[in-house]
Amino acid sequence: MRSDVRYVLRHPFYGLRYALFSAYYAVSGFNHRHELYASRKHAGPASFRSYELSDKHVDDVLLGRLLRACEPGDVVYDVGANTGVYSLAVAAVEPTARVVAFEPNPDVAAQLRTNVDRNGFGDRVAVREEGVGEETETRRFHRSTYDELGSFDARNAGAWEASVRDEIDVRVVALDDIASGELPAPDHLKVDVEGYGLEVLRGARETLRSARPTVYFEPHTEGGEDRTDEIASLLRSLGYRIRVRPGAWLCIPTAAEAAETVD
Repeated sequence: MRSDVRYVLRHPFYGLRYALFSAYYAVSGFNHRHELYASRKHAGPASFRSYELSDKHVDDVLLGRLLRACEPGDVVYDVGANTGVYSLAVAAVEPTARVVAFEPNPDVAAQLRTNVDRNGFGDRVAVREEGVGEETETRRFHRSTYDELGSFDARNAGAWEASVRDEIDVRVVALDDIASGELPAPDHLKVDVEGYGLEVLRGARETLRSARPTVYFEPHTEGGEDRTDEIASLLRSLGYRIRVRPGAWLCIPTAAEAAETVD
């Protein structure tokens, strides 16, 4: 699908959707910047406030599974945190858990911090304005006209009717470079990164082998190539069993010796 303005103008449904989504992100951004109204959101047993206008993602199957599994003192890595639904819900339901939220888009990271501060979760949620990938480096990030679609892959940033708004250089870290050193190793790893998930997992091989976190993975294929088979193969080679749900993978570590085998 082409994502330029001429295309959506020639197709009324997509044009209407483009207009609605563009308006939503503009108003939501304004609400965050000026901290006008933070509505209460409910995600399972979690209750928190957010300047996000809608209740998107509060009913995600992976979020529900994470909230049920999170125990006192657990460490959660939220990779692709966006405005913070997963991070805020974990902090609300388990006050002793520690959340590390990674968000490379500076504008969205600022919205995430605003939501964290609004709930007084600054001691529970550490916001890192950086991406996560195969190695620690600086990479070009494509910001989308739909904030939520920003990606290191321009094709995903231009999915649906969206287009690439601009490009910026951002810091990217490999989880293997910071887990169990700069940061405590994760008990739970959520990955929702608009087509960049394979790189995230490649940069976390040793962490997955040693820490054995449960992985909550959202596969993306729109706008780019389908690499889900390669992702599944990598996870299985590291000793993970994958439970597939619509638009979601729950990846559970099996016995430690399974990490030595490759499917």
